[in-house]
Amino acid sequence: MSEFTQEIPKALQDDEAKEFKRILDRLGEFGFPNPDIESVMDVLTARADLKRAKKSIGPRLIEFVEKELNKPSDFKAGILLDKVKEQIEARCSKASFSQSNAYYKKFFQSVPTSIPSGLFRQIFTTNYDRCLEEFLENRQYEDGFEQVKGFGRVFTGNWPEAGRSYAETLCKLHGSVDWFQVGDRVYQFPFVPGQNLTNKQMAGRMMIYPASEKYAMISPYAECLFYLRRSLMTDEIDPYVIAVGYSFRDDPINNAFIDAIKVNPRLRILSVRPLATANQYELEDPLRSKVVPVDAEFGKDTAFEAIRAGMQKALQS
Repeated sequence: MSEFTQEIPKALQDDEAKEFKRILDRLGEFGFPNPDIESVMDVLTARADLKRAKKSIGPRLIEFVEKELNKPSDFKAGILLDKVKEQIEARCSKASFSQSNAYYKKFFQSVPTSIPSGLFRQIFTTNYDRCLEEFLENRQYEDGFEQVKGFGRVFTGNWPEAGRSYAETLCKLHGSVDWFQVGDRVYQFPFVPGQNLTNKQMAGRMMIYPASEKYAMISPYAECLFYLRRSLMTDEIDPYVIAVGYSFRDDPINNAFIDAIKVNPRLRILSVRPLATANQYELEDPLRSKVVPVDAEFGKDTAFEAIRAGMQKALQS
């Protein structure tokens, strides 16, 4: 998300870019370190529908404000939020696959795994782009979609039983730029489908931003989260999870880690991101004591040695 935070304001109008920066500055003033575009979208989502935001926060709100909030919803915030989403979708649709393929190849060659293919058995991502799918294109893997005659690739939420198969799996917890809700099904399309193609109402892309606890109960995200929980709960996985760039701000994912730690106290979570050590102190136990910070930027070759060192530390802790 840090890359989006820097680049997307450049595509906005001057007044919108100024408001974007003002929100970032305000977040810093309120004690949110290193705010990113996800934080900005969270603020804009609240502004666009204050009543909904109030219900989401709940009674805890009275500890932060002195009186009832009667401000009207800000329609400009909704417009800016839509523009930010459009920029994210556009950037995800135009990812540099040659660059990402080369980096993933080096990553999986440099970071040891326990299975013969050199990949990790289960790969989970909150990214929306198709970089991992492009890298895995010539390999057999399961992604929760199946080819259905007359329908194309349709989401079924079926993955191999966690820990009992050497099949490689990919699970996109927050959706994808190529997932579309058409009628009552979720399809994979390499382009934005029109109604003439499907003869059904196209509701839009299936991408969650910003994340909230409620998304965990909605298909297809619920099935993806359930598969993450199943995978973490098995005794047959490696004793560590490599979490690249994850901010630990997604409660359903955090809860999956916490529940897995209760079942498997040996589990360690390698947090690979810049300032990972500083961000670890924001976490609460049991997560804090099970997270191994790796201060590295994924996308640079220097991350490989840092991750290997983190894996050794995780195995010794």
